Amino acid sequence: MQQNQKELLDELNKRKAEVSKLRNALNELDKEKESWFRKKDGLSRNIKESIQKIRENKAKRDSLTKEVSELKSKRDGIRERIKSELSELDKLRNQKSELAKSLKIKESPSGLKQRIGELEFKLETEPVPFDKEQKLMKKIKELKKLYDNAGVVDEVNKKIWNASDKIKSMRLEHNETHRVIQEKAFQSQALHETILKISAEIDKMKADEEPAFSKFSELKKKFNS
Repeated sequence: MQQNQKELLDELNKRKAEVSKLRNALNELDKEKESWFRKKDGLSRNIKESIQKIRENKAKRDSLTKEVSELKSKRDGIRERIKSELSELDKLRNQKSELAKSLKIKESPSGLKQRIGELEFKLETEPVPFDKEQKLMKKIKELKKLYDNAGVVDEVNKKIWNASDKIKSMRLEHNETHRVIQEKAFQSQALHETILKISAEIDKMKADEEPAFSKFSELKKKFNS
């Protein structure tokens, strides 16, 4: 009887040891299983976050690309207007040259006005012989005619100045538009490169995700068994 009891106790202790060993193995298996699950779950979350980043960056890049395209059209339009204004400026300069030549104008209106004033002052303040007075009056008359004609040339001059100012302003606008284009194109390229980098990271995470899930599934089956 005592022998049977001893055998039973030995068998019971043996079974307990086996159960304890199995429980420890099961716990270790569970830890390893959960570790692979966390790794797979972390990779899945990171993939989703990265995909969202790509969507956001693509939206920003596409918006910048659209802005660059619109700005290029604007810049090209300004360039065409500058060409047109330069052509008109050349015409005005030729017109001024031809007018000055045909009207025999070699002085500015201010210079002619000064000469007229000096001659008139001389007539009013200095006693001159009659024949000399007639010559002076004739000269004044000629200068006044030149002055009137010079006024026509001066009007063309004003148009030339206005056209030059307009071209200068348009060139500044063109250069500023070009600067903004370069800046936005640089930002767009940087976003594109970021998208490519994130895409490569996603591919790597997907490559790691699949074996992590396979390992988790394998350990889960083993754990359940």
